[in-house]
Amino acid sequence: MKTWLLWTVFGVGLLLTGGLMGYVSVSLLDLEEAQAAATRNTIAEENVRLALWQMDGELAPLVLDEASRPYFQYAPFFPAEGAYTRMFNDVHEGDVLLPSPLIRNEVPEIEVHFQFEPDGTLTSPQVPQGDFRTLAEVRYLTPAQIDDAARALDKVRKTVTREQLIRNLPERKLDVRETILPEMVYANESWAAQNGQNKAEYQTRSDSYKQQAVKRAIEQKANYQQLDEGGPVNVREGPMSALWVGDALVLARRISLGDTEYVQGCLLDWKQIESDLHATGAETVPNATFRRAPSDSTKIESASVHRLAALPVEVLPGDVPVPIQQGRSPLRLTMYIAWACLALVALSLAFVLQRTLGLAQRRAEFVSAVSHELRTPLTTFRMYTEMLTSGRVRDDDTRTEYLNTLHSEALRLGHLVENVLAYARLENSSAAGRIETLALSRLFERATERLKLRTEQAGMQLTIEPCDVQADVRADPGAVEQIVFNLVDNACKYAVSAEDKRIHVGCVVGEKSVSISVRDHGPGINKEEGTRLFKPFRKSAQAAANSAPGVGLGLTLSRRLARAMGGNLTLEIGRGANFVLTLPRA
Repeated sequence: MKTWLLWTVFGVGLLLTGGLMGYVSVSLLDLEEAQAAATRNTIAEENVRLALWQMDGELAPLVLDEASRPYFQYAPFFPAEGAYTRMFNDVHEGDVLLPSPLIRNEVPEIEVHFQFEPDGTLTSPQVPQGDFRTLAEVRYLTPAQIDDAARALDKVRKTVTREQLIRNLPERKLDVRETILPEMVYANESWAAQNGQNKAEYQTRSDSYKQQAVKRAIEQKANYQQLDEGGPVNVREGPMSALWVGDALVLARRISLGDTEYVQGCLLDWKQIESDLHATGAETVPNATFRRAPSDSTKIESASVHRLAALPVEVLPGDVPVPIQQGRSPLRLTMYIAWACLALVALSLAFVLQRTLGLAQRRAEFVSAVSHELRTPLTTFRMYTEMLTSGRVRDDDTRTEYLNTLHSEALRLGHLVENVLAYARLENSSAAGRIETLALSRLFERATERLKLRTEQAGMQLTIEPCDVQADVRADPGAVEQIVFNLVDNACKYAVSAEDKRIHVGCVVGEKSVSISVRDHGPGINKEEGTRLFKPFRKSAQAAANSAPGVGLGLTLSRRLARAMGGNLTLEIGRGANFVLTLPRA
């Protein structure tokens, strides 16, 4: 298969894998973000509900206190001995008068308490008239306080009428001995059905609110002991209801005394209440805003709008702060690791593919180089043997020359085959070698005769420089002899044109190792060529034809044999080629 086709297949596979991985990553991250958003929304909703509970808890005492007041507290003074049903009768001389608890308004959320008489007259316990004012100024109120209350009462007069309140307040009337519950005009089932998201929460808060009112009403029964036992009870108190009249927020109820009907209530300070609500929800809903709740239950703008149970007020939570998870999530860490593994696998495959293709190419070049190197001596064998066997060579000198040539080519062919077989054994890890301890001088004795024969054939001169110090080494004698012979053979081939025909074989004994060097006086090897020199299969057929004989396997084999014995083979750049074989000392 062609190289470009393999790389194309690899690239397409990598793109498909990366695309699939990217799709899965985006999907998982979207899912994580959706889950995180749902979690944040849930936490925000819990914070909003907590804020609503806190706000209703802040407002409930105010509304319950107003709902539980007896009707006669809306007069500045009332007779101490009067029956419950006769508190609004005319005061006679000698009656003991008690001040109303409302004569002095000490609730900052309430601007003024008011009462509409049956004839429409607007009065307030904080604005006593005539003799009651004189009595109030003696012990309870200052003129300035009365004037401030009068201005607030005038605001009520301009804002709402008795008819408006009667029209919006519940029509039913309750016996004074029955439990009187506060009730908002908007708290009905139709609104709860439309706002299903908050139905259960609103119902729970309303039930809790009503339970508090029942408890307050039971506590009031002690005040009802003054009722006439003989006649019918004609006092009817309606539920205290909160409603908006224009921009004013009021609490009001209808009171029936016999055939006459009063409207009692108070004008709430909406700005003060809004400030209280902001302070209550500062931690949970700091960005909340408030607006009046429509009395028409069909006007529901959004399910995100929440209503208070105590007052007809809508709460818009705004941006609810939710704690953000710090650090990377486990999913993101997993995705990072997965992408890192994918990148590592891709790089590993690319590296393996490159090395495999490069090795395949070098092996193909090696096969072609070996074929060329085998063809040359085989051609010589065939030609010379045909001439010798045919009897055409009758001269003894010519016959001797032919035989020497055949012998030289046989040695060359044997050396080539020996290197190839040795490399094959190292590749298959089937040749461990026989490492033994022997004297360094013995190594030189084993190789000297063979080295001299090779240099004489090439017309070179072998110069052996023995070590000054005797030393023993740990090595495979056959492998050392083959390495040194390969180095000398290369020197014979590449330094043959040098003026100085000497090839130096020397040694240096170190503390832990022994170095054997093979140096010639040829053209030498540059640094760039030196980096490729020890790579296998580096010579093609064309390179083999245009260079000295060989397939470029000797140096690779020699270095691997040296490292297998615990040593190394290196090249020192300089004049001529200088290879150094390092072996460990015994």
